[in-house]
Amino acid sequence: KCQENYYSYVLINMSSNNPLPPLSTLPRSIYPPSAYPPPSHFETTLTYPALLIPARRTGEIQKQLQELVFQEPKRKRVYALEEGVDYSKEDLETSYGENKTSRYNPSLERKLVLTRLGPCDDNNSQYIDRVFQDSRIQSLLHSAKSNSEETTSTSPPGKNLIRTSSIRLPSSPYNLLTVDQVLRYLLPTTKEESNIRDPVIEEIPSSFEVAGHIAHVNLREEALPYKYLIGKAILEKNQSKIRVVVNKIGNIENEFRTFPMEILAGEGLDLDEVDRLCAYDANPKYGQNSEESTVQFKIGPEHESLMQVELKEHGCRFQLDFAKVYWNSRLQGEHGRLVKQIVEDAARKCSNDHQNQTSPTSIRECIVADAMAGVGPFAVPLTSALAPHYHETPIFCHANDLNPISFQYLQQNAKLNKCFQGRLEMYNLDGREFIHNMNQKGLEIDH
Repeated sequence: KCQENYYSYVLINMSSNNPLPPLSTLPRSIYPPSAYPPPSHFETTLTYPALLIPARRTGEIQKQLQELVFQEPKRKRVYALEEGVDYSKEDLETSYGENKTSRYNPSLERKLVLTRLGPCDDNNSQYIDRVFQDSRIQSLLHSAKSNSEETTSTSPPGKNLIRTSSIRLPSSPYNLLTVDQVLRYLLPTTKEESNIRDPVIEEIPSSFEVAGHIAHVNLREEALPYKYLIGKAILEKNQSKIRVVVNKIGNIENEFRTFPMEILAGEGLDLDEVDRLCAYDANPKYGQNSEESTVQFKIGPEHESLMQVELKEHGCRFQLDFAKVYWNSRLQGEHGRLVKQIVEDAARKCSNDHQNQTSPTSIRECIVADAMAGVGPFAVPLTSALAPHYHETPIFCHANDLNPISFQYLQQNAKLNKCFQGRLEMYNLDGREFIHNMNQKGLEIDH
């Protein structure tokens, strides 16, 4: 009942610089999903720094200031000076007189929009952005000579050819904003932007790991009051590929290297229940012990099908249960680096064996032993019959993992990628037992 018109409450209580009410006014000091502003709330008019430049030099100056020029998808960065607009307040002296102003033609100038390098008070008409302090802009301004004696100048009498200015533009529509831009608007990043006692977000939590249709974040303590807003921002900005956003809520403590997670947005999250729990007052006098003090929707057995993902890495397909096995998509580069290194080493040895062979049987396979193979990010691409090196570079891999579920997916992924028994042998053993097993077999391990 408390949440029936939550956003009306937000609109009434928010400050001009923060679209969210103070945490101290919320029953549980956590923002529910319904606190997420509608798209129209992100769209406003902002003041941007700009330069007044000769129209004929537009391309040259854009190239010179490439990193400082306003860059947003599907947005203009160069504007003509509008007819009928009074530029005298920022560009012209009011006392020029008819004879002096008659030779100024605004159509010969352009406004080049620059990137905002700091927050600004959009109600301040004397807006000066830090971008103007950049040495490249300072050099450009100082090199532009006054045109008081020139009759062919593009600028007003007594004014430099290139001058600082500003321009009011509508912000990017919500559908063009990135996750980082949305969260910078929502979250307090300085004490000035935050309400009293509210945590300041020092690092915007806009980065996340993707595993199939799952986005995985690892939020810091200060970001937890905003976790459902962060989850919704990530989901809405990646709807084409993301179905659920999860957050790590514990450390890797078990022998299988898995960790507990909670759902922040998407499938599996009961929005009404989250709103109800966020509205429940956790103060002891209202019965704190009758309900959990922490609002969390943990991944459980009911989410098993949701946690089943399929993804591609280095030309191979992998299927896994994200909640029950260890997988880190950020290690993709490291997986590829090691696979490439092993294949190149095996190719060199194979070439040497060919040169020195006395019989066909003298060419030895490159042998790899992976004691903690997981679902196969190394073993599968090394031994897949679909890999380009398969026929020319013989590699045999012994792959082991203690987690029986990882072992199950290792077998499944081996079959999926045509890793045949003659190249891959799989084990479900403790790592120490696996290594003893390799020693007992008397194998000469290369990697």
